[in-house]
Amino acid sequence: MRFSIRGQGQLKRSLDTDDLREAQRRAEAIWYEATYRAQQGLTARAHTFESVAEEYIAQILREVERGERRADQGKSEPAVIRRYFVGYFGQRPVDAVSEADLERYAEWRRTYWTEGPGKLVTHIEYERGGHRLRRPVRRSAPSLSRQRGELVVLRQLLRWASRQGYLKTPPEVTIKARRLHTD
Repeated sequence: MRFSIRGQGQLKRSLDTDDLREAQRRAEAIWYEATYRAQQGLTARAHTFESVAEEYIAQILREVERGERRADQGKSEPAVIRRYFVGYFGQRPVDAVSEADLERYAEWRRTYWTEGPGKLVTHIEYERGGHRLRRPVRRSAPSLSRQRGELVVLRQLLRWASRQGYLKTPPEVTIKARRLHTD
């Protein structure tokens, strides 16, 4: 199917069916969703978290080139975004990320290197002074300051996505301090 929405251009979608009635039902549902999103001030087409994150990374790199960001942010932030944020949210629509998802993400991130996907990683490669180096992985939960620093980047990404029209209002991102109680 193909249709246009004022100010958003033409949208094309495959209906993946040979049945005429089913095709009409699917086309109607797609059209209603797209027009509803446009009325809400969003882009008519839902965007995956990964595609929005890659656009944001490109924005970070442009800002580093112009001198609006520090050079180290051009290396560290894309790595954090790709490893953790895209690793967790991936193909989920960016406007479907909720506060509950962010709570689940925070727990997933705490266990990334011990129980999650990071437990299979044997070393981390990086570049310093033109040389490729490897270091072993630290198998522990990230420090509270590390978690807060990463959430600053996530908050910036979600706010940027909101300004680009990919989501209405970004969900609130917070980290609760987990203190050990000793008697």
